[in-house]
Amino acid sequence: MRTKIPIYTEKIPIIFRHRIMALIKEALSKSNREYLETLYSSKKPKAFTFNLAFDGSQSVEEEFYLDSTFKVKDKVFYQNINNPAFLYISSDDYEFFANVLNGIREIKIFEFDKENYWKIGKPLILKEKAIISDMVIFKTNAPFIVETKDNRPIVFSDKNFQTELNNVMETIFRELYGRGLKETLKFYPLKMKKEVIKHTLRGFREKTRKPIMYLTGNSGIFKLKGHPEDLQTIYQIGLGNRRNQGFGMVDIIGG
Repeated sequence: MRTKIPIYTEKIPIIFRHRIMALIKEALSKSNREYLETLYSSKKPKAFTFNLAFDGSQSVEEEFYLDSTFKVKDKVFYQNINNPAFLYISSDDYEFFANVLNGIREIKIFEFDKENYWKIGKPLILKEKAIISDMVIFKTNAPFIVETKDNRPIVFSDKNFQTELNNVMETIFRELYGRGLKETLKFYPLKMKKEVIKHTLRGFREKTRKPIMYLTGNSGIFKLKGHPEDLQTIYQIGLGNRRNQGFGMVDIIGG
C-alpha cells in the first residue's frame, strides 16, 4: 500500500525527516491514539517507510529551527508554493495505512517549525506493482542505510555488505513477521553511490546536545535477488535500517 500526499510550502530545509516523523505521529494520534501509543511503545521495527520528493534546484543558506532549543544555519530549498512537494508513505500493514490516511485527511496545516507551515493536500492511493520473479531492479527513492549491530555504517562497496544487509533484513523480518527471509538476498549494484545525509532525532539531541547527526547511505539503481514474497515486502516497507525515519524507500524499474 502506497500513498502520495501533496504538501504546499515555500521552503523545505535540508533536514526535514524528523518533522515528517512528527507529521505521521500527529496523523496517527488524530485517528487512533491507542494505536499510536502501542506502535511506539517499543523499539520494534515499524512496517513502513516514507520519502519526500520535491524540486531542490534553488537553495540558500539560512537559519531554521530543529526544535525549541536548536536553531541551525544550513541549506533551505525554495519552490513555487503552487507546485507541491509530495510525501510518499508505503507499508504492508493495513491497520497502519488506514490510520495514517484517516489522520492525514484531518490535518490541513502542519507546523514544520516556528516560522514554516505546510499546507497538507488530499492523499492519493497509488497502485502497487506485483513482484512475481526472484530478481528485481530497484531504484532508491530515499537512500537506504545498512548498519552493523554496533551502529557502524556499511556501504554497497564494502566486502561484507551482502552479509550485513542480510543480517539487517533477517532481523527485521523476524521481529515484524515472526519468520526470517525465505531466501538469502543477493545485491548487485548497477549505478550506485555513497551518500552522506544530515539527520536529527530528539533523542540524539537530548543525549549529545548536538543538533545534527551524519548518516552514511546508499543511493542509486541495483538488482536484488531473493524470494518474490521477500522482495514484495521490501518494496512495501523499505530496505535497510531507519526505514520509518525516511530511509530505504525503493521503486521497481525492471525485473
